[in-house]
Amino acid sequence: MSTVWTEWGALTRFLESARVAFARERNLWHSLELADPQIVQITTTTGVRRYQVALASHLAAVDDEVTLYASVLIHTYALTEAAATSKLGIDSRAAGGIETWGKLLLDANGRDWTGVFEGEGGAVEVAVVRNAFAHGTRVIDSAAEARLVAAGASPRTAGDAVSLTYEELRVYRDRLRSLLRTGGVDLTAATT
Repeated sequence: MSTVWTEWGALTRFLESARVAFARERNLWHSLELADPQIVQITTTTGVRRYQVALASHLAAVDDEVTLYASVLIHTYALTEAAATSKLGIDSRAAGGIETWGKLLLDANGRDWTGVFEGEGGAVEVAVVRNAFAHGTRVIDSAAEARLVAAGASPRTAGDAVSLTYEELRVYRDRLRSLLRTGGVDLTAATT
């Protein structure tokens, strides 16, 4: 059985290795001197499926780091929620938002949001950004705006586009890690 921190480390290695692989792929294709790059198609065979894509579309895919970062954020959030609700012995599907299960976790360890990196507002911002990607909207809706205001987070307005940089991802993951550690999820806490 792996711990939350084993999984966390594996996810971090995936992120950093994928960034290297994407950069190498971009550099490779941009360094080639192609007679007509408009008609180059990349074809691969994996098992029974064949994938064919125009070079421009392939480069657009490997340039799209936001999707990589969002995937890592979604997975990190799920890992955090699973570890917290497992420690609390509650069903994650009925645990409410991070402001609810996060407070329960902190209370169970005799702590509060002041001990968490960027506090409740920071944690709620992570949840709101994660939701914008997980639900495919990539915008702040009115419920998310109200949720941010209630938690004292940095204001965002309904309709604002949501993006994600590498530095923002690092901060969001730091907030989640801080919540787990402040909540008493230690190196031996198992995820389920």
